[in-house]
Amino acid sequence: MTTLDYFLKANLYGLLFIGCYYALLRRHTFFGLNRAYLLASVVFSLALPLVPLPAGLMPGPSSALYVLTLPTFRVGADDTSANGLRIEQWFWLVYGLGALAMLVRFGFRLRSVFQIIRRGTAQPKPGYTLVSLPTDNTPSFSFGRYLVLSRTDARNRPDALIQHELAHIRQCHTADILCLEVLRAGFWPVPILLLYKRALQEVHEFLADRAVVHQPAQTLSVADYGRQLVAYALHTSPVALTTAFAFQSTLKQRIIMLQKPASHRRSLLGYALVLPLAGLLTLCTQAERDQPQSAASTAPISGEIYTVVEQQPEFTGGMPKLFEYLGSNLKYPEAAQKVKAQGRVFVQFVVDKEGRVSNAKVLKGIGFGADEEAVRVVSEMPRWKPGRQGGQPVNVQYNLPINFQLD
Repeated sequence: MTTLDYFLKANLYGLLFIGCYYALLRRHTFFGLNRAYLLASVVFSLALPLVPLPAGLMPGPSSALYVLTLPTFRVGADDTSANGLRIEQWFWLVYGLGALAMLVRFGFRLRSVFQIIRRGTAQPKPGYTLVSLPTDNTPSFSFGRYLVLSRTDARNRPDALIQHELAHIRQCHTADILCLEVLRAGFWPVPILLLYKRALQEVHEFLADRAVVHQPAQTLSVADYGRQLVAYALHTSPVALTTAFAFQSTLKQRIIMLQKPASHRRSLLGYALVLPLAGLLTLCTQAERDQPQSAASTAPISGEIYTVVEQQPEFTGGMPKLFEYLGSNLKYPEAAQKVKAQGRVFVQFVVDKEGRVSNAKVLKGIGFGADEEAVRVVSEMPRWKPGRQGGQPVNVQYNLPINFQLD
């Protein structure tokens, strides 16, 4: 599997999981489960493209266990670009610059948050640190174990705001966002991670709101709490990486969720639906084009096709001549070189009673023209010495692995 394949599949998995979240799960009040689902699906989106399927679950060379398999032939090519740099080096150069830029951006954001915290007066409290800012330039927020209040909020100490931010601190919501920011820097070719960050921030607000209105000593009604959210959101804007009490982008959904009754337990079935969908996508995107390709030559074959015979077919001149033929005729496709596609192409074909090669097809390939090239060369082979069973010539099926590898 190439690096390009990996990032493409990671985006597909991410799109599947986040699509299921918005379609099936977002409207439910299982906020803790939604948080766990989003975090787990980020991990699965990045890990599943690397997990191979067991051989028995997909079509491929292993599905024909008793078919004669020839030794692997390797065809190589130099993937050097015109200016002397290899395509792989160009990719890693661009990737490294992108990751560095994202990390620098993340570092500047962290620095700006701590600069704001250092400008305030810190007071250690049980389980957190209260920071009072000297101005109202920055709205109140929480970050890690810091509860940061603007000058007006530090003076008035609004209970709803403080309880809301303390809920963020107790539930370690900052850790989720920081982990996602690091992953976004390391996996910047997977832009779907930005949707996960926004969805997680929304779930964090739902969790904190519920903690405020459902605490045992709460005297504030849901309606009054909603009015405070609206009033506060109209005069504030969020700070990057921090959790503010209210901002307009999630305000409507938060008020809806505050007034929504608890979801019925049967709604939990929505989480179970994700599993078969993920399994289906795994089968559809399994590495190296696992679906059988159409045959390049489908000449009808009369008689039984054998997979094990007493006397095997033989290429004229033996195995050295076969490899010589393949080496002289196989070409590494330019498209495969450009995207650095490497791996084995398994070609299945039949040597008939007359020694002719027919019904060549790809069982498992790598794409980008390599599959077609392998089938072309196999289909154009000269006649073999046919195989025999009971002294009579018979049709014999073969698998030929061809390893495309860049030098």
